[in-house]
Amino acid sequence: MVPPEYDMTIDEFYAAQQELDKDLEKAKQDQINEIEEGSGIKVDENSLDQYVEVIDLIHVRVLMHDGSIEDKDLMVYSLDMPEGDNADDNDSDHRARKVWVWHSEIGENTCDDCAARDGEIYESEDDIPEIPVHPNCRCTKTEDVIAPDGRIISSKPYSSKVKQGKNEVEKDVKNMKMSDKGINWLKRKEGKVLDKNGNHIVYDDQTKKRVSDGTPLPPGATIGYGHLIKPGEDFRGGITEAQAIELLHSDIAAAERAVCNNITVPITQNQYDALVSFAYNIGIEAFANSTAVKYINNPDFISSKYPSLESAWRAWNKTQGTVSNGLINRRNAEWNMYNNGTY
Repeated sequence: MVPPEYDMTIDEFYAAQQELDKDLEKAKQDQINEIEEGSGIKVDENSLDQYVEVIDLIHVRVLMHDGSIEDKDLMVYSLDMPEGDNADDNDSDHRARKVWVWHSEIGENTCDDCAARDGEIYESEDDIPEIPVHPNCRCTKTEDVIAPDGRIISSKPYSSKVKQGKNEVEKDVKNMKMSDKGINWLKRKEGKVLDKNGNHIVYDDQTKKRVSDGTPLPPGATIGYGHLIKPGEDFRGGITEAQAIELLHSDIAAAERAVCNNITVPITQNQYDALVSFAYNIGIEAFANSTAVKYINNPDFISSKYPSLESAWRAWNKTQGTVSNGLINRRNAEWNMYNNGTY
């Protein structure tokens, strides 16, 4: 009896990998429950990605839909979370804790007050100075959860929220930052491409396919969560999840500056988040010159090409001159966030 030439079909392969992924998600949720029950601190599931490790690769021969057979690897994951020593769990020194960290945008125009605060840690929310400290201040704050051994379990942008009843009030964009909901939404929309070791790799944004080492970078070469690779940047070796998050926050900061510099009217948080996503995706210069910005700033503005803000917004649906279903969906989602507050 001749053994089969393959171990499983491609559909069975995807189903098997999905089960392994579910095991990882369960491990992450169990860890989140343990941290939150022990410390009372809310933990974002995405923040645990930095502790995910690939511990095994199961080599299989896979029957593809076209009848060909390909070699593939099922990835088995482990969650390597930081641990404290064997102290009493009731000892607060050996439990996760929440802190707030000040981050200054260091540069030639950074003032001495901002530079001096860079990296400063606050144990209480009440101790955090207000941002902006002065006009054009670019400082930011993060809300971090620290493990007993000092490693960061999670880190997310922090901003004070102004509420009026159940509805968000309109605010000056100069006093706003992208919300946690907005950042998590953006991460999901941008997606990521990982290698078998769980590192982010360079890919073609249009096809989502890996760019092979040694080949020229195509237009739209991307890494991490939608970071468009700039001339002089070299990510051929891949980057870690922590580096991808750092790039994400840097790119979000640039998009936030575009909104701050170009939107002149008060807006709500959901509108701000949608605009940051819009600027993040189409580019800073394109955003600044867009008809959508003109509509938002001037209620009496009229365009002969785009009769409404919605049509001007949705018009950004092409990549390299071709209409993209992915960008149509992205604009739909952004507009739904802007118009309806739906994330």
